[in-house]
Amino acid sequence: MKRIIFLIIATLLVLGIVLPGCGSTPPPWSPYKSLKTPGQLTIGVTGAMLYDQGLHAWWGAQLAATDVGSFAVGNQTLTLKLVQIETNEVLNPGGSGGTAAVSAAISSCDFMVGGFRTEGVLVYREPIMSANMTFINCGAATENLQNAVLTDYARYKWFFKGTPPNEYMLAESFSKLLNMIVVKARTTGGNMSYLPKIAVLSEDAEWTRSSRDWAQLKMNAKGYNVSTTPWLVSPTATSIGTTLGLIAATKPDIIYIIFSGPVGVTYGNTVGDYMPNVLSLGINVEAQRQEFPGAAKYAGGSGGNSSGTVFLDAFALGVNITAGTAQFMSDFMAAHGGKWPIYTAATYDGSRTLVEALQSEGFVDGSTVKYLPEDIVAYMEGAIRTGTSATSAVYPNWDGVTTGTLNRGYGSTPIPNLPALTQAQVLNLYPWLTSAKYFNGTAINNWTYSPNDWTMPPFTSHDLVYGLRASDGSQWATGMASQWQWNVTGLAKVPIWPKPYIAALGLPNLNMTAWLGYLAGAPNPTVVATCQGIEVWDKYGWWNWEYPGTGTVNVTGWVDWLKGRWAGNPY
Repeated sequence: MKRIIFLIIATLLVLGIVLPGCGSTPPPWSPYKSLKTPGQLTIGVTGAMLYDQGLHAWWGAQLAATDVGSFAVGNQTLTLKLVQIETNEVLNPGGSGGTAAVSAAISSCDFMVGGFRTEGVLVYREPIMSANMTFINCGAATENLQNAVLTDYARYKWFFKGTPPNEYMLAESFSKLLNMIVVKARTTGGNMSYLPKIAVLSEDAEWTRSSRDWAQLKMNAKGYNVSTTPWLVSPTATSIGTTLGLIAATKPDIIYIIFSGPVGVTYGNTVGDYMPNVLSLGINVEAQRQEFPGAAKYAGGSGGNSSGTVFLDAFALGVNITAGTAQFMSDFMAAHGGKWPIYTAATYDGSRTLVEALQSEGFVDGSTVKYLPEDIVAYMEGAIRTGTSATSAVYPNWDGVTTGTLNRGYGSTPIPNLPALTQAQVLNLYPWLTSAKYFNGTAINNWTYSPNDWTMPPFTSHDLVYGLRASDGSQWATGMASQWQWNVTGLAKVPIWPKPYIAALGLPNLNMTAWLGYLAGAPNPTVVATCQGIEVWDKYGWWNWEYPGTGTVNVTGWVDWLKGRWAGNPY
């Protein structure tokens, strides 16, 4: 049908028939494209290929090509071909090299996946957008990248998020993780009024700006003692001892780390020399790697306490977040000497999604496979993508009318007149909200829609939907975390979240359906208020559940050290 309509329009134009409303304005369609190479779909994979962040993106896409094998569009059989594009975005993220490499590859590629450093992706995605080519961002968190879809849809509609959630949502996940640790410290340490002292240490990079600000606001709102301004280090720093010395002088209990680059290893090699008992908590992409403990004498090793770093993660052995996780992990490790994938390997999901998009929207003209670029966009905007680390969709496009005010709280300046999701869009994503109940400070109330709760950012078009939907808490993109734990003979990565941590309230490990059933009765206001306070119950869902295979967080040594601090022992 698409081809017939196209041919009719083309014929009318050849005959000189002017369609109503055309005038001198561009036509409301784009030309159909043919695959660059007959018999194959070619996907470019961008990244810093000399570093694991880029290499794992390449490996993830390679595994997708292997698993896809050949596939059909109409009566044509195609294969998936990959083109590796070195962007050097770790060492020189804003340089011209990435743009030149991407520009050179466009002539041979149909779609693109990959990306890592925001400063790099901001620059080299431009020729991709000019080519009307779908690009799935599988590495850069920054919401501002996706916000371009909102501010200039015509140009950036080709740009989608594959992983990770944006920095606002990463901060949401971190907040839940931090609450779990604080509750654990309070209950096992016997100090229910404990408020941690936290130092924020971050890469000096674009993607961390909103993340560290948002996290500080959330931590301050809970009454935690947080460093007024974050300490910043280069993403590629090989020495950060001076900074760690300054942090040590402030005597924190926890260091909130925000690292995606090689400095994560530098930190691991150094922090124990300055603060052997402090708990490192947050984001460290390097810590996701299997090789990490071999390269770092992390706090938590044989010379430290029992608690290794606790960090947001994407993959861990034995934790099957979706039906495809176990096979993906097994195949990836078999292909790469037992190495675990880090989060950028979600190019596997991105590549397979683009194959599915072409199968859905492509057609055969003679023996040539063609597609309309806008049809690929429409598919991507409507698809629920079954991935390996999450099952997700992208936030819908703004309706052009609905606006709200983003109020981040704790002294931050509200931002008015931001685009916002409509009530219908919200309930399409989170249908259980219609029967949700919350504690408003004095009484239990039913959920009511407010555009102020759903502004863009953070719920920006073409970015990953965050939160829970299915009764087992597994549908949208959700957080998971791991911990490097000392197990007598060495360090092992243990998945530790989502994990129930409110047993003191008398609530078992419920799924969301059971929790909504509890709310439908006569819920105890104190229970609801407490659950909201520790963010186990919020507008994203009910978080007191765990993936099969989840382990147990170990902060015994850290809590013992805290007890000494509470008793007045020197730092």
